[in-house]
Amino acid sequence: MRLNKYLSHSGVDSRRKCDELIFAGRVQVNGETMTSPGTQIDEEKAEVRVDGEIVRLRSNFTYIKMNKPQGYITSRKDPYHSQTVMDLLPGVLDVVPVGRLDKDTTGILIFTDDGDLNFRLTHPKHGVEKEYEALLRQAPGGSLEKELPAGIRLEDNGDLVKGIAEALNAKRTHYRIVLREGKKREVKRIFRHYGTRVYRLHRNAFAGVSANELKPGKWKKMTPEEIRQLKKTAGLD
Repeated sequence: MRLNKYLSHSGVDSRRKCDELIFAGRVQVNGETMTSPGTQIDEEKAEVRVDGEIVRLRSNFTYIKMNKPQGYITSRKDPYHSQTVMDLLPGVLDVVPVGRLDKDTTGILIFTDDGDLNFRLTHPKHGVEKEYEALLRQAPGGSLEKELPAGIRLEDNGDLVKGIAEALNAKRTHYRIVLREGKKREVKRIFRHYGTRVYRLHRNAFAGVSANELKPGKWKKMTPEEIRQLKKTAGLD
């Protein structure tokens, strides 16, 4: 088994984060520091340590969803911000956030210790669908609804973004947006491209799963059906 896959299946973090740990020289196999994520190991015999702590493969994983409130950073810890989403979970849960939501963005946030699922849900090549609701300062100029499905080129860095835009009111200040690419601050950048700004952003669904039944800041373990939905979307069913 590849070393980065072993770490992600041990619940250390997503596979990309595990790659970073390996490159940083923080992973040892049988006492030897490894620096290549693709190193093949014998998962039944190898002693694998991260920062000196032994890690082992897991057969059971935890899957949690939260209705993220405003004011919390999506990070395990951040020296520059006092509140992270991990503060809203019991400390005994050894899970990590799947992807990110901005500090002022609300809505569904998933947590797990299943590193392989985390990787597949967040990697752009898998095109996992996210649905948002956006409230705007003013109506967007141009033809957002017609142009976004075909793709628009954002001026800030040249990203090509595609999706669905549906106005939910006559003033065109309330929108439903569906995206698959997962680029940084994508929704806000799309509306800036059309001359307006988002003042409230809520993620209604991620990979077909919602947390709108939960009050802001509340969380619960996902149902077997929701877990199956995630794995199906990620191609792991």
